[in-house]
Amino acid sequence: MNHKTAIVHVGIIVSLCLAFGTTTVVHAEESLDAYLDTPLEDLLSMEVTSVAKKKQPLNEVAAAIFILTSNDIRRSGATSIPEALRLAPGIQVARIDANKWAISSRGLNNQFANKLLVMIDGRTVYTPTFSGVYWDVQDTLLEDIDRIEVIRGPGATVWGANAVNGVINIITRDAARTEGGYFTAAAGANEEAFTGFRYGTALGDHASARVYLKYNDHGPSWIPTGEGEDDWSSRRAGFRADGRLSENDLWTFQGDIYDSDENQLVLEWKDPADPANASYAPFYAVPGVRDEVDASGWNLLGRWEHVASADSNMLLQVYLDHTDRSELILGQVHDTLDIDFNHQFRPLPAHDFIWGLGYRRIRDDFDNTFLGSMMPKSSRRDIYSAFLQDEIELVPGRWRLILGSKFEHNDYTGFDVQPSGRLLWTPDARNTVWGAISRAVRTPSRLERGSQVVSIIVPAIPPFLPQPTVRYSLGNEDFDSEKLLAYELGYRVYPREDLSVDLSLFYNDYDDLQSFRSAQPQNPLSDVIFDNEMTMSSYGMEMVVDWWPQDWWRLQTSYSYLHLSVSLDADSRDPDNNNTVVESSSPNHQLSIRSMMNLRDDLMLDMWLHYVDELERTAYSRVDSAVPAYTSFNVRLAWTPAKNVELSLVGQNLFDDHHPEFVSENFLVPTEVERSWLAQLRWDF
Repeated sequence: MNHKTAIVHVGIIVSLCLAFGTTTVVHAEESLDAYLDTPLEDLLSMEVTSVAKKKQPLNEVAAAIFILTSNDIRRSGATSIPEALRLAPGIQVARIDANKWAISSRGLNNQFANKLLVMIDGRTVYTPTFSGVYWDVQDTLLEDIDRIEVIRGPGATVWGANAVNGVINIITRDAARTEGGYFTAAAGANEEAFTGFRYGTALGDHASARVYLKYNDHGPSWIPTGEGEDDWSSRRAGFRADGRLSENDLWTFQGDIYDSDENQLVLEWKDPADPANASYAPFYAVPGVRDEVDASGWNLLGRWEHVASADSNMLLQVYLDHTDRSELILGQVHDTLDIDFNHQFRPLPAHDFIWGLGYRRIRDDFDNTFLGSMMPKSSRRDIYSAFLQDEIELVPGRWRLILGSKFEHNDYTGFDVQPSGRLLWTPDARNTVWGAISRAVRTPSRLERGSQVVSIIVPAIPPFLPQPTVRYSLGNEDFDSEKLLAYELGYRVYPREDLSVDLSLFYNDYDDLQSFRSAQPQNPLSDVIFDNEMTMSSYGMEMVVDWWPQDWWRLQTSYSYLHLSVSLDADSRDPDNNNTVVESSSPNHQLSIRSMMNLRDDLMLDMWLHYVDELERTAYSRVDSAVPAYTSFNVRLAWTPAKNVELSLVGQNLFDDHHPEFVSENFLVPTEVERSWLAQLRWDF
């Protein structure tokens, strides 16, 4: 039995053994210090909001959901949101370099992964350029995060297009829960330094507010020749205010501003048509160019909630989002206005009905270059949406049927319908069984509809090829939405006071997936064009087991399995069979085992082993982009020498000096993640 197989088998055995006797367990919202002493029954009844845009107890949710609490993040030793997401089952988190990640749910991962909807307090943070996320600029003071709700599987009925394979909603704390001061500072290897400050105060009897500052300085990654020159730093500030206008009216107003200075090593193609570039002949390629990335932006969000009665409430949310990003390949500016209204009420005793309307306007402007350009250079797009969902109690306390659909209109593909049906059975307080059938779509991005990106320059070969030829990847005005029909089944059981298990099974059927076709099939040097000539089916499972062997000791094991089967349409003209990349860039097996121990009232020891299966190929432009399986082992020791003061030491990736996690396209130089350590101070005052 090889090393990889042994680890996978051990993980399955550990999970199954813990299950005998076992949903994802989270702590009560107000008990950071008493986390391990919280009754499991209370943890399972914690309310979540991202599944149906309303509050629901976790054990009554008909979806595959995992909750990362503030204390989960704290005890993991993670210093960023992407690193914290490694805790969630079924989520593939792969670091590309010091400031880039590839993150996806249930497959289809790459640097520009576009089927996972990510929100911060309900504000969508994907970029319309490629419908994915720039993870380097999605941040806040981690101590102010209340929880991260991670949904695996479609959430399009409620959240609309792009909520295809999952939804991540990062929810920060109400300002009333962060009154007083907080300061943190840390230094170490790789994460060279970061510091954060927050102060919150009451504003009279009915409102509270806080402000925060955060600075981060991260060192470069490892490459065979030394350091990867992908170091970066960021500065961020923000505020949040919450209040009550009356007994029935609540409001929130918050905002952030940030600026990041980042570096990366890239392969730069030189324009052969420019005589000044003659010295770069014959390939016109300059590897390892140090490129500076300037990323900045701000956002403002306002929310009003009116609670008319125990059975009726309304919510109106408006946000503005501005982003500005400049790098060698492209400069881009986006402005987004989003308005969202929801109304929940009970028209009949057995019906819990929620409906809503939405409007989003996106304006962009690009600074085109030889390497990459968007056509047109500037544009404005409008998205209109409506949704409705009815939760019907078929048998009181036992059977519920949830039916709903999203109706959405965009300027690219017109009208889309995204329905779902979910069935929930709770035979008793300790068991939950659920199933779902859902349809979701991923609407085209600017990249796919109108772009021109250099993929390679073929040198001149006289007399057959008298001039160098630039081969482009081109957008396609006829590119259609990608479609998913998903089938899910889940089971949660709580057999003992100290044990729980959450099991999810799924089968996904995709159509019209992004592919590439040759613009001139008979010409091997032809440009390639975005198209929808790929189909895929996938199936898998995710399991999370929580066990308290002692009141002071918690063990959590999660395991996920994923199988992808990808094919091109019969009439496909894909010149490179790029379906192999889609099929090979997601791991079949992932395993996580966490141990959290309160050794004494003032001493905590946390250990985390994380295994990721091999990736056979992760890049279209690199045949040799395989990533071997790896196992990371992290340890965190925390000491509380005085009330409200914590000192901690974290060691990460302790099993090896360095290892790759993901190889991106040839534009970026591959780097590897190094062993690291971090010392941190936390002080509440």
